Amino acid sequence: MTFTHVVLYRAMNLGHRGSPVRADLEAALLAAGARAVRSFQTNGTVLLDVGPGGDGAAEAVARAAAPRLAERCGYAGAALVRPLADLAAAIDGDPFALTRDERTYRDTLTFVDGGEPLPVDLPWTDPRDLLDLVAARPGVVLAVVRGGPGTGGDPNSAVERFTGGVATTRTLGTVRRLLAAAART
Repeated sequence: MTFTHVVLYRAMNLGHRGSPVRADLEAALLAAGARAVRSFQTNGTVLLDVGPGGDGAAEAVARAAAPRLAERCGYAGAALVRPLADLAAAIDGDPFALTRDERTYRDTLTFVDGGEPLPVDLPWTDPRDLLDLVAARPGVVLAVVRGGPGTGGDPNSAVERFTGGVATTRTLGTVRRLLAAAART
């Protein structure tokens, strides 16, 4: 099996109210046509093998799984689908290096579907100096968050506010571990 895509669910926390448990999430994607799935962590990040259908097939699987997830656990959030190669390209060359400093809490990737391009020049810093939007690539905005848990900048809401699209955020560490896990299979 070769994982080629990832589904990034918005506001999913496996096992919590309104979110599926791991087995239901994986079963929904398999029933929707995936050849293989692997839920990664508990934040709604799922590796997919959809076979020869490519990007269209991966998006079709995520769409087809949605009714089952809604029925089984009430989950009705967005599912953003990306080729794993796009995630690797987005972090190639450490694009965070120029804005990361001793105040950095985390480096993040905010995936966005729909909406308009970012209307600000990058890098952009929020007025509270807790968030730098560092770079934008098709479907993803890279950001550096300062502050700690519950007090830091919020790249997800900033990207949604600016673009009008639907977004979900993962840390750089999560994306690196995801790519490493996909490479091991």
